[in-house]
Amino acid sequence: MARECCVHVVDDEVSVREALTVLLSTAGIESRSYGSAEQYLASTQLTEPACVLVDIHLPGMSGIELLKRIAGAKSNLRVIMITAYGDVPTAVSAMKAGAYNFVEKPFDAEALLTIVEEALSRADKDRDVQRETAELRARYAALTKREQEVLALILEGLNTKLVARRLAISTRTTEHHRAAIMQKMQARNISQLLRMVLSVVRLEGPNNNAQ
Repeated sequence: MARECCVHVVDDEVSVREALTVLLSTAGIESRSYGSAEQYLASTQLTEPACVLVDIHLPGMSGIELLKRIAGAKSNLRVIMITAYGDVPTAVSAMKAGAYNFVEKPFDAEALLTIVEEALSRADKDRDVQRETAELRARYAALTKREQEVLALILEGLNTKLVARRLAISTRTTEHHRAAIMQKMQARNISQLLRMVLSVVRLEGPNNNAQ
């Protein structure tokens, strides 16, 4: 299955990075490896959906600290914590910090690949949602100020006559704006339009003094 998401391996042990790279490649999964959290942060962006395999015990910034940095960035990364010294308190700490999962060395190859595949699947869905959201926001941004005002009133449940009265414009002009909104937002009907807007846009209230 072709993917755009990548697995980033962050571990200070070369042998572990190489073993994970080989394991992932056998499953057709693209990966990149880093010897430290700092190297990873300097080489990547936290805004792109992906999966990160992070050793808890890293030189410099620890794996838990990196996990918290990723969580603080509110990214869509799925972080899988790995360690040779796993215990329940450490696992609980990692999960509370936002880890997607927690695995111990030595790895069970099949189990690890299953976890990675699940994480990548979620990352793929996140990427698709991001694209759809960006596209809908771009459509909304293409609306004129008056069209945004009309749309905000439609969201309040007002019909064409009430929208026209609220904005002190003619019904015909309101209908023209409504048609333009439907075309620019690429909505088949009002129901679809409302779902689009409510899912991605925070509308400001209409400015009744707008001209």
